[in-house]
Amino acid sequence: MSGGNQQKVVLSKWMLTEPDVLILDEPTTGLDPQTRKMIWSIIETLREEEGLTVLLTTHYMEEAASADYIVIIDHGCIAAEGTPYELKSEYVKDYLSIYGVTREEVESLGMVYEEIRDGYRIAIETPLAATRLIVNHASVFRDYEIVKGGMDDVFITVTGKKLGGEQ
Repeated sequence: MSGGNQQKVVLSKWMLTEPDVLILDEPTTGLDPQTRKMIWSIIETLREEEGLTVLLTTHYMEEAASADYIVIIDHGCIAAEGTPYELKSEYVKDYLSIYGVTREEVESLGMVYEEIRDGYRIAIETPLAATRLIVNHASVFRDYEIVKGGMDDVFITVTGKKLGGEQ
């Protein structure tokens, strides 16, 4: 049986007992994106319709981003906790990526930037700050995106480690 089918069987066994609390340890490790999405869809449906409480351990921080509350544990101690929004707001910045502009146009914004593939990236404090920058320099922002800091970034900032334990 494939890993995805094995996980489906395990989840089915758990659900036969109609638990109030489901404890999952790395439930989607090694699964393809479609199977991972399907498993999370089942779990989310059970959370919403049956009031199931799910306690999850994972290294897939973006999966944790859909949780109601997150606790990041580092060396056996709580390093940070809160809702995904609270953690992202406290520990990471958002970025404004601009494409199809010249270096001179980016420099005219008077902000620190870094060159990325096909454009430039500027760290921004808030979406409101990005909006003001875009409105005040509309001619520069012909093609852009705001990229929110993610849960991987939170983990790295909080623990001082890259994912996988590297310093």
